[in-house]
Amino acid sequence: MPGFLPSERHDKHAELENLVADVFREGGWNIVEQPGSAKEAPDLVADHGGRQYIIEIKRSSEGRGDRVIPLVAQAILQVRNRVHHAPGHPIGVAIVVGNYMPESVAEQVKEFAREHAPDIAVGVLDFQGFRSFEGHGLERLNSGRRVGHDLISSRGPASPQLFSDLHQWMLKVLLAPRIADSYLAAPRGRYRGASELAHAAGVSVMSAFRFIEQLSKAGFIEQQGDGLRLVRKRELMDRWLAANQRSVPEIAVRSILDRGKKALGDALGSYVSTENQSRNKSRKSAKGTATGPRPRVCLGLFAAADALGFGFVRGVQPYLYLERAEPDALERLGLSAHGAGEAADVYIRIPRNRESVFRGAVLSDGVPVSDVFQVWLDVAEHPSRGREQAELIWRKILSPAVIDKDER
Repeated sequence: MPGFLPSERHDKHAELENLVADVFREGGWNIVEQPGSAKEAPDLVADHGGRQYIIEIKRSSEGRGDRVIPLVAQAILQVRNRVHHAPGHPIGVAIVVGNYMPESVAEQVKEFAREHAPDIAVGVLDFQGFRSFEGHGLERLNSGRRVGHDLISSRGPASPQLFSDLHQWMLKVLLAPRIADSYLAAPRGRYRGASELAHAAGVSVMSAFRFIEQLSKAGFIEQQGDGLRLVRKRELMDRWLAANQRSVPEIAVRSILDRGKKALGDALGSYVSTENQSRNKSRKSAKGTATGPRPRVCLGLFAAADALGFGFVRGVQPYLYLERAEPDALERLGLSAHGAGEAADVYIRIPRNRESVFRGAVLSDGVPVSDVFQVWLDVAEHPSRGREQAELIWRKILSPAVIDKDER
């Protein structure tokens, strides 16, 4: 699977080490040791002004405080132990790297270190150039975010234009003929140009033209006699996956109705059924103005994998995609954001790529469910065995269907 082959896992951490090493080199530090696979060795050892710095690096799949702080704590414990056993009183540095790290999370990390580990320097970095360090003079390495530019990615640069919301939806449309309709709701056909693709996908001709232009510039599409054809699909899938590893706003909610195993599915089925009945009817408010449709909704991540028949991860609270966090929609789903805290029954996700998420969703026993591509993209970096779930989806479904034999 792109980015998840066993032989690549060590390479991924080596890339993190290279990223951090480059940051320190740019600041005037000398990297004196890069142990690589040595089990008991630190990730990096640097030297500056006659002082030695022992560096421990962790990777965070999400830029959330509740994900990052435990990793910082782990890195602090490990580097503190290494410093204790090293000669010459070196300085310990604990670093967490993520695809996107909000400044607010960096401040949480610094506050945690001030309170619990003032002897250890800490740093938060992301792949968009953001660097936030504190302690032992490392503040000089701080840098703002380079918008739209990934510092590293073995999967190749992921153009933000290529993987915009509607572009991801059109990519699903182009790939749909290879995927069973039970896994993806999308038109299936061959398209000779932007006009035909736009008509099938329900987008403007200009949007389809821009998408094809971006694919062509990146070398991922060819015009053949029977229509447009995707090429180099393995690399394209790699880049698609890389472009989607960003944090998504989440809301912890509690169930205010039955908390049984089927309760959420029943609520979703009822919600969608009622919406379908009224979708084409004019709805008026008390003042006589037309009201918009209810927010779209579908199961996501592991719950969606279960519904599609290839889930195996247990014990994770269900995720639900909701187009907008409207109280009325939550109430109709039997959910409430009040008093959830850490005892959440469900996590609500507000998608950035809402058209791609909701247009591709399928109905499974009357319940709206994220499509197979969306589940693969979403679970890939989840800490609860998400990588294993993504590997299974890739191996069992996507690779055999999407990737030509000569690319496997």
